[in-house]
Amino acid sequence: MACDDVLGRDGAPIAWADAKLAAALSQLELALDGQPLPIDSPWLAAAFVQRHEDPEQALDAMERTASWRETSGAMEARRKISEDPQLRFLDFPFGQEVLKYLPQCEGGLATDQRNLPYAIRCPGLADANGLFSSITEDDLLLFQIYLNEWRLYQLEGHARSTGHFCGILIVQDMFAPEGLLNAWRKQGKKAGVMRKVTSMMDEHYPGIMEEVLLVNAPWALHALMKVIAPLLPPRIVRKIQFIPMDQTPTRLKEKIGPEHLPTFLGGEADNQSFVAARAALAGMPQLFLKAGGTEERSLVLEASDHAACSVAVEGGLDIMLDCRFEGQDGTIEEVFAANRIKDKGFSFMAIKGGQLILRFDNTYSWVKPKSIQYELAKLPEEAAPETGKVDEETEEADVA
Repeated sequence: MACDDVLGRDGAPIAWADAKLAAALSQLELALDGQPLPIDSPWLAAAFVQRHEDPEQALDAMERTASWRETSGAMEARRKISEDPQLRFLDFPFGQEVLKYLPQCEGGLATDQRNLPYAIRCPGLADANGLFSSITEDDLLLFQIYLNEWRLYQLEGHARSTGHFCGILIVQDMFAPEGLLNAWRKQGKKAGVMRKVTSMMDEHYPGIMEEVLLVNAPWALHALMKVIAPLLPPRIVRKIQFIPMDQTPTRLKEKIGPEHLPTFLGGEADNQSFVAARAALAGMPQLFLKAGGTEERSLVLEASDHAACSVAVEGGLDIMLDCRFEGQDGTIEEVFAANRIKDKGFSFMAIKGGQLILRFDNTYSWVKPKSIQYELAKLPEEAAPETGKVDEETEEADVA
């Protein structure tokens, strides 16, 4: 089943199960006439061959990365991780600062069905301003180098034991207690750092991110991606998938056993074993509506302001929702009529000053209270849609 062994400079073999990949690597080695591959990692060599059909292009990319690895600190990171495979985030340079301000976890209990570590990131809880008051952008890049060398070590071990080439699953939990749009306004000025990190990964660690799942994703995220996507390499954008709150548990359990998934992502594992900052917020809805109750939430808008709204009811339940706009001149416009929904997202452009008002109605339920995650906020100007009002998909209710 496995094909020819491919040796890196460290002499560690990987017997690739993919015959086409093994043949391409063998052809590349023959072209080098006995000279070793320029890259020190056999997994990375395979990644470059996977990306470039032309052997010369693959070799050129490897040589650029080999030069970068010598000067960036990647070789030193690889040496330290190889000497001590038990190194974790807190042991990486600036790991304590990064974990304090950018809540995340990877590995340990967070392993997928392939027994590979997977990552949980919580961008809605991030404090970029706090982070860069403690460390520099270069410091963060060095941390990311160590993290990717650690990932590379795990993937090489998996490839040696199975023969399979694969990458790391990245789970981005988009829950934001203050609203995703508010979080973006706070962090958006630091978006240039994200560009540096993702460009480094795309150029020097190809294939290391297999999928990026944006889970618990509110509708407003679609608008923000209009701003974010141009900052990312196209190959990384193609890996991104949006997964709304009601689909998050099911989609993640396709890849991760429930015992390795925290309850805040729909699993069965203790939240504290993953991301403590996120665990502290698990089960805290933004709106708790008693059985038989109603609530309204409003947003003041000026003419030409765009608003975005996302609503999701927890636990597979539903809520009656309607929306109206009350102009400062006393006029009332129905944005949409009352309808029972599990989730809904839309945008609205005000043609005059007034208030956009959401009405949550649970009077039809005599027994069940509802826990509701919602966001109602102005869109940043650069993320505003070209049209006035856009109604996105709504999953209709089928439970009482």
